[in-house]
Amino acid sequence: MSEIVPDTQTIHNALRCLPASTFVLTCAHDQYRDGLITKWVQKCSDEPPMLVVAIKKGQAIEPMLRDARAFALCMVPNGDRRMIRLFGRQHEPDDDPFIAAPVTTAVTGMPILTQSLAWFDCLLEGHLSPDSDSRLYLGQVVAAHVHPSVNVSLFDSGSAITPPDHDSDANKRPRKAQSKSSTRG
Repeated sequence: MSEIVPDTQTIHNALRCLPASTFVLTCAHDQYRDGLITKWVQKCSDEPPMLVVAIKKGQAIEPMLRDARAFALCMVPNGDRRMIRLFGRQHEPDDDPFIAAPVTTAVTGMPILTQSLAWFDCLLEGHLSPDSDSRLYLGQVVAAHVHPSVNVSLFDSGSAITPPDHDSDANKRPRKAQSKSSTRG
């Protein structure tokens, strides 16, 4: 069997086609709170509602996630400089980035940014550590909210491109009659 050589540029370009939004993953445990920016969030189950989030390995928030057994994901506008300043860099464990950001809580008690476009409050169901630069966290969504200004239909997965159903009568078109040549040889 011949070895497959991956075309890394094609793979990279295809991955860029996946939908992405900017999220602040938040967590609290004991007297500590923390958060970080991620764009790697995906729904992975309808019943029960679950999502998976990926973050770079070695983040200071990881032990807190495992101890709290919960997290929140707060969707913020792409390029929000304030959120990038607060959550887009490493900081000291005693630093609380939420001091400058108003928060609320829901079912799990995790900090939820009040300015979020949408948020998900999740119980941590587990985590995976694949042979990559990121770790995956699986969360069961126990509460969620979408800001009234957000047009949810823009994110509706039902509007995704779907392949044609070749078995459907609705997709069958009559074929154009081919003209037959009257000359026979």
